[in-house]
Amino acid sequence: MPQPVLSVGSLALDTITMPNGRTHGNVVGGSLAYFIHGASFFSPVRVVGAVGEDFPRKYLEGFKKRRADLLGLQILPGRTFQWHGTYLADMNNRVTDALHFGVLESFDPVVPEKYRDTKFLFLACLQPELQARVLDQVRGSPLAVCDTIEVYIRGHRPALDRVIRRCQGMIVNDAEAKLISGEDNLVKAAAGLRKKYRLSFLVLKKGEHGGLLAVPDGVFPFPAYPLARIADPTGAGDSFAGGFMGWLAKSGKTDLRNLKLATAGATAVASRACEGLSLSSLAGATPAGIRARAAEFVKMTRLG
Repeated sequence: MPQPVLSVGSLALDTITMPNGRTHGNVVGGSLAYFIHGASFFSPVRVVGAVGEDFPRKYLEGFKKRRADLLGLQILPGRTFQWHGTYLADMNNRVTDALHFGVLESFDPVVPEKYRDTKFLFLACLQPELQARVLDQVRGSPLAVCDTIEVYIRGHRPALDRVIRRCQGMIVNDAEAKLISGEDNLVKAAAGLRKKYRLSFLVLKKGEHGGLLAVPDGVFPFPAYPLARIADPTGAGDSFAGGFMGWLAKSGKTDLRNLKLATAGATAVASRACEGLSLSSLAGATPAGIRARAAEFVKMTRLG
């Protein structure tokens, strides 16, 4: 029986403008939404987060269908966090047009008693002070993995440093790794971050160029799954994190072989996320389909 993953993060209502000028409003987003779908292909998810009274109930029902336990989700007076963004022509870059934090401004994460012995914990992008509050509430020694973004690296660095030191792993993109480490070279950045924070593993995401898995045995690069067309890359990184943590929770192991296989499962999930608007492609995928794509990815990346 797969073990559950506990994750804290944001749920949002997104407005996305594509390069053709077409705008899609009020679509579900946020780190938790994509993490739930990504992890659910391998393990159930326990959720700690907050939405406003305007958050459509159909999305909550959709999360439940993905084996998400919503006991830790708070429905607060006010509006849900909103992100408005526009993608540029190559779909690799986007600009944020507006952010409305809504109920996240007063969000105080509470980990239900039922969740506090969970063995796998993912701290998605939130203020590090809130991530620390979650760490304070869990018991034992869970496998804790964190993510962060530039605004917290620059504006909350002391608190972020304390959070990373309490984690065994980190999943961040290449720009964030360079910013935290002060290194321009990703191999040096990975080595520096692992040494400074005594991390057991580190995953550096590079978007369409795949990523790096850094462990004590060395650095292992992996490509992205090849796609002929990208419909919407929003949430690809968060769905990758979900797939990665879900695989580890399913296997119950964090040895090198399973860390490598977790990157394959996560890459399969992230590629599927890019094939439809918002969560549409992930919602239509099956565990068997994701496993087949992960197996195909392992086969195509094996040399010799």
